[in-house]
Amino acid sequence: MPILNADLQTMSVFADIYATTGANSIVYGSLLSGDVSTVGANASITGNLVSVGAATIGAGKASVGGYLTSGGLATIGAGASVGSDILSSGAATIGANAYVGGNVTTNGVATTGDTSVVAGHVVAGGAASIGANAIVDKYVGAVGVISVAASAIVPLKMTLSLSPAIPNLTAVINERVVADAAQIETTQRMLNNLGGGLKLAPTMVTNTTLMSGVYSAASLSTTAGTTLTLDGQNKPNQLWVFNIANILVTGASTKVDMINAGPGSAVIWNTGGYASLGASSEFIGTVLAQDYISVGANALVSGSDAFCGQLLSRSYVSAGASAVIGSAGCVSKGVIDISKDGKPSYVPTTSAVPEPSTYAMLLAGTCLLSLRKRRAKNIWLTEKKEV
Repeated sequence: MPILNADLQTMSVFADIYATTGANSIVYGSLLSGDVSTVGANASITGNLVSVGAATIGAGKASVGGYLTSGGLATIGAGASVGSDILSSGAATIGANAYVGGNVTTNGVATTGDTSVVAGHVVAGGAASIGANAIVDKYVGAVGVISVAASAIVPLKMTLSLSPAIPNLTAVINERVVADAAQIETTQRMLNNLGGGLKLAPTMVTNTTLMSGVYSAASLSTTAGTTLTLDGQNKPNQLWVFNIANILVTGASTKVDMINAGPGSAVIWNTGGYASLGASSEFIGTVLAQDYISVGANALVSGSDAFCGQLLSRSYVSAGASAVIGSAGCVSKGVIDISKDGKPSYVPTTSAVPEPSTYAMLLAGTCLLSLRKRRAKNIWLTEKKEV
């Protein structure tokens, strides 16, 4: 069976509790958080952002390339952007000069700041406030009072009789998080069942080269500036599995490098404690941690030919300023399979793997489709003839 389910196979960051990315950091891919999620100033998530709790996008050029779904408040900082829809159970606040490439749907109050742009509609279960010089491309609908600045551009305003958002959105996202967390726990047990393989010293103090195989340590750390080279010997499907019983710590400027590895090669780090990757370090592979994962400032977590760099934690994930997780344009091409003989193997993906937060997007689509049907039947939508 594949060691990761469809949600987790292509996810860059999973945090069972909360996720934080520092200023100017980049996550190439999608992020799912079991509580609050925070994207720092000028930081970016190139995929989707889904959070059981509040989701906050910092100011400046901070961005989410896909959609944002929050079981709590959704806050987009001044000058920030979201490439697609925003769906939230709580209030949705769009800062000044911010941009939303799709619709904004919230069960609470909706606020768009001065000179902001929403390329779709704004629909709120509470009041709606549109700031000076702001633009809403389609319409604004709200259960509460609609306030539109004189200089704002809003083609149509509508009064709603029912809240538009999904009542149990928070619970639905949480259900997915619980399932993914359970899958990580199962995966860690499967990896541990591979055995100890070659035992490593607790501290790596000199540059080291390792061939494909299973490795283990009670805890594993590297001194600053150390290089660990993973040599694939010019063969395809080379796999490195590191079973760390307790903690994994890499020193500042440590480098983990893969060379001579053919198609289908991958690296998996399985730790029963936490993983801490030092500042300015270069790391490769998928990290599964029972506890938290922290990535230092200016660190890089990249993937291999088969997989993007991933951080999957049963606790929280924290990435420092200017850290980078994944690689631009990286798409996972397969899954790791634990075969009947108990050895890990690589299996290419033969069909498209759904995005890690597809369930949230489907929910958003269902919600908006319901809105359109109700509007067509005039059951709950009363048009105010205002422009």
